[in-house]
Amino acid sequence: MKLVMTLRARDEADIVDAQIAFHLHAGVDFVVATDHRSADGTREILESYASRGYLHLIREDGELRGDWFTPMARLAATDFGADWVINSDADEFWWPRGGSLKDVLGSIPERYGLVRALLRQFVPRPDDGAFFADRMVARVVTAAPINDPTSLFRPNLKAIHRADPRVTLTAGAHAPVRSAFAPLRGWYPIEFLHFPIRSFEQCERKYSNMTAALGESRNAYYDQVRRAFSEGRFAQFYESLTIDDDAL
Repeated sequence: MKLVMTLRARDEADIVDAQIAFHLHAGVDFVVATDHRSADGTREILESYASRGYLHLIREDGELRGDWFTPMARLAATDFGADWVINSDADEFWWPRGGSLKDVLGSIPERYGLVRALLRQFVPRPDDGAFFADRMVARVVTAAPINDPTSLFRPNLKAIHRADPRVTLTAGAHAPVRSAFAPLRGWYPIEFLHFPIRSFEQCERKYSNMTAALGESRNAYYDQVRRAFSEGRFAQFYESLTIDDDAL
């Protein structure tokens, strides 16, 4: 079996090296990555993996588009011999519930081609300069009744799929569109650990990039982000997301 991960990144130098290294040790054989206008060293990190033969790098310097995962997933099938494809952002870590990612996916009966993974949201913690994974060890309880459209921590699922040269993915790569693959239901053998907010600088850069690229409203949460920027209170908005020791 060959497992290929597709990856989209912009200005993720604080996490992308750990993300790729983790997955190469967890069972991923190869990475197809798209870098979008990174200016913080992310592209150089991706180029270092490409120079060692672990990664195929696509450089995008135009406007943000929502369809970048589809060509990467198709390329994984056609050019890089994938049997299974994981479509990931740089702040997501796919954790097998037993063995390696290959062990888990190898146990899936052939009639199933979609495996859903549960989201584990790790909350922002005070930034003392330590590595994000050493600080951010608290996560939202799975059973927390969060269905607030203004919350960053709403529960979600993403799907891993068998390789298909004709696959089409949703804009966020959460699942194939009109897939011929039969989904495996009722069993979630893989979790994905999500670290979306890691420091004030990273948070400000992330949302500054997103609000500039997205323009119109994406959802109620990003409406809050846009208002915080426009009203000059983004620092307070960031603090409202951070869980300090007393709150924890």
